[in-house]
Amino acid sequence: MKQFYLISLFLCCFVLSTFSQKTNIVFIGNSITQGVILEDPDNTSPPSQTIEWLRQNHEGSFAFSNKGVSGRTTTDFLQVTEKEFPKVKEVAERFYHEDGQLIFSIMLGTNDSAIKRAVGSQLMPEVYYQNMKGIVDELLELYPESIIVLNRPIWYSPNTYNNSMYLKEGLERLNSYFPMLKKLEENYAITHPAHVFLGDTTAFDYFKDNKELYFAENGNAGTFYLHPNEKGTKILGEFWGKAISRVLKSKPAFAEYPLNTVKDSPAINEDENRGLNAPSLRVYLPSPEKATGRMVIVLPGGGYSHLAVFHEGYDWANFFLSKGIALGVLKYRMPQTDYTIPFADVKVAFDLAKEKATGWSVNPLDIGIMGSSAGGHLASTYATHTAKEDKPAFQILLYPVVTMDESFTHGGSRMNLLGEDPSQELIDRFSNEKRVDSSTPPAFIIFAADDKVVPPANGFRYAEALTVNNIPVTFLLYPTGGHGFGNRDSFLYKEQFMQELSKWLKEL
Repeated sequence: MKQFYLISLFLCCFVLSTFSQKTNIVFIGNSITQGVILEDPDNTSPPSQTIEWLRQNHEGSFAFSNKGVSGRTTTDFLQVTEKEFPKVKEVAERFYHEDGQLIFSIMLGTNDSAIKRAVGSQLMPEVYYQNMKGIVDELLELYPESIIVLNRPIWYSPNTYNNSMYLKEGLERLNSYFPMLKKLEENYAITHPAHVFLGDTTAFDYFKDNKELYFAENGNAGTFYLHPNEKGTKILGEFWGKAISRVLKSKPAFAEYPLNTVKDSPAINEDENRGLNAPSLRVYLPSPEKATGRMVIVLPGGGYSHLAVFHEGYDWANFFLSKGIALGVLKYRMPQTDYTIPFADVKVAFDLAKEKATGWSVNPLDIGIMGSSAGGHLASTYATHTAKEDKPAFQILLYPVVTMDESFTHGGSRMNLLGEDPSQELIDRFSNEKRVDSSTPPAFIIFAADDKVVPPANGFRYAEALTVNNIPVTFLLYPTGGHGFGNRDSFLYKEQFMQELSKWLKEL
């Protein structure tokens, strides 16, 4: 029976790993993206040419939908206007529930810059920024695991004047949007690391110097150049394809392994609760030449009600991979007052890692655990409640909930794990500072002194218990940072924190 389970698990993993190489792209834009004037826009528009380039130059499979609409501005794609966003959402929903990475490739701004046209034009840079931010915010809210690529609008001739008036003033305004796109990338790098990227920025100058890439159109101010011809769309597609390829290559590869703790669990991509009903371990492996044999299994926090899988999970991949350490990010189920549920997922995740250790170039005796907030409670639970032979090799705890003592626990985590009125026996059992013994693994603990959600006393009590039992412990307390900083660049002491963690891992 065990042999059958392993074979089944391997097949599931292989399928998911293969599917992870598929990319679904939704293109958002105006008439240039739509491919107006072209005889066969379905096959020669910039999105079609982008996909053709990607298929020829990048591994994996690609599917796409062209949501470019002639005459549209950023205002038209805001959800609040209810014009184009519902159409984007319709196709994005379909892609999101299929296998593969979802990407939104956006090039908007041409019509926003016009001097005279319908509602939504003559946008000043600050308003353009807010509109683009509004679009991106809505997409990230609906599709938190998606990637958004912001392409700089391409050049148009300063005498462009068709149904709308653009001219030199409009072109200057179009140029003023470029710094806004840079600003968006910089700001989202803090709030949503590795999810919003500045895409192509060079096509503007290339097209400016090559008018033969445009249709020559007759307008109110003479012959103007606005829409790429078939040769131009092929080149623009290459620019966009290269930008998307760079983004895809910048994200570390992973394989998603479903866990068998749920009978008839829904497929991960079909789970309405984003993995909470379909537990899985997302595994990132370092290159063979860098692999040290060490692995960390990460438990994101979320008060035992949800999971902060990005800044407390996936976003740690580059850090650990750079050190030759394999990373597994666990999507564990929420307890809903049944404390056995998340623990069972952690146990199976560790069992899986040990079973796969040889293939992953991992030493089964050097697999540690890492947890943030409520994930820190679960990590410290696993480190203190398991038998000696099952314990992790080490524990990394970020602002962890440790105790269930009502005076300084996190109330939401306690209620979601143990219920509204737990017995004293349960409170003591899951107050992990009371479970430390000589077999508890060494720990690295970090808090911010101004954490108002989980009191640093949780860390103090745990560190004290470790010290009493002669267990090595490193405790960092920074003056500010609040709660939930994880791997965010906004944490003022991130550089020092990373240096200390790197040193600790090296000396472990």
